[in-house]
Amino acid sequence: MMDFIKIIKKMIPIHCAKGPEYCEKCRTLEMKGKKFCLIKVYLKAGNIARPMTEIYVGCQKIFGEYDILKIFENSDEAVKYSSKNNIDIQLD
Repeated sequence: MMDFIKIIKKMIPIHCAKGPEYCEKCRTLEMKGKKFCLIKVYLKAGNIARPMTEIYVGCQKIFGEYDILKIFENSDEAVKYSSKNNIDIQLD
C-alpha cells in the first residue's frame, strides 16, 4: 500500500499547519484565492505538523495531511502536467 497520493487540487495554497489565522504567509496566499496545486496527501499521520485537506480517490473520501509540491499558474498548465504525469485533478 502507498504511503501517500499525489493529486492536483484547486485550493487555497496554505503552506503550514497554522493556517491564515496565525501565519502571515498563509494569509497572503489566501488573499490571492484558489490555485491549482500539486499536493502530496499522506495516508498516515506523520510527526510533522502539516495542513489538512479532504480529497476523493475513486469513491473514497480521504482526509489527510499534505505538502504542496507545485502551484500552477493556470488551469492549462495544471491539465498539461496532469496528462504528462498521469495525476488526477480535483476541482473543488
